[in-house]
Amino acid sequence: MFTPAEIVIAVVVLAAMIFVPILRRLLGLIFRLAIFFVAVAIVAAGVTMIMNNETIFERPGIGQRVVRFIAKNSAAASQTGSGSVTCALESPPPQQPTAAEAKPHKHAAKNEPESQTTRNDVTKAEPAPLDDVFPELIRRSFPGISRQKLFQLSTDTINSLGGWKIVKSNSGNYTIDALYTSRFFKFEDDVRITIDPSGDIEVCARSGLARPDATSLLRFFPGDLGSNVGHIKEFYEALEPKMDEVYKEEQDKQNAKKPPQH
Repeated sequence: MFTPAEIVIAVVVLAAMIFVPILRRLLGLIFRLAIFFVAVAIVAAGVTMIMNNETIFERPGIGQRVVRFIAKNSAAASQTGSGSVTCALESPPPQQPTAAEAKPHKHAAKNEPESQTTRNDVTKAEPAPLDDVFPELIRRSFPGISRQKLFQLSTDTINSLGGWKIVKSNSGNYTIDALYTSRFFKFEDDVRITIDPSGDIEVCARSGLARPDATSLLRFFPGDLGSNVGHIKEFYEALEPKMDEVYKEEQDKQNAKKPPQH
């Protein structure tokens, strides 16, 4: 309920807008400017999301996606697919020991709990609630394939993608640093791919405007409009068919070793 004072103030303001020409023109100008800027923002967001093959209409929902796209300028794949996991690229990932390789089987996102230790260059997050799970950010796992093979296939995948360029490749810790340059606006984003001994391939992407040495005024805008989620999605979608071929070849070899049935 409105108080009498609030009603009086509203009536006075409305009357002033109606009967005072300069205020009426000012209100009209403000209204038109508001419509213009909203339209520009909608077009810019739409174009950006189309370019990144992203949409606000997928899981976990419009609200969560809009908030993430305008409030975060980095993304990282994780076991949970949480949208709250961010990317830090200043420190290189630590050297990891070689582990015994598991038997090959169809790749899938792993279901084991996340390690208590922060993984490589990704900021650790608690298990994601259902309303924070982004399917594109679920880390892919390819057990049974050697790290060397995964490293080579990841390299080949990056080289096959338009706008991507490898800037640093370290076969010692199985890490690839890449640069993505957008087609029209020439924005640069940093992407890091790391192959774990378990067969997990981690992907971490950050807007170039979020670099510590960034000087553009656009660095004050906290969001990326879905670009970094799109980079992770693009990489995994290009990589998985190559992995399917590897698993198929391995299966064919196993079948060839089986004795003939009588």
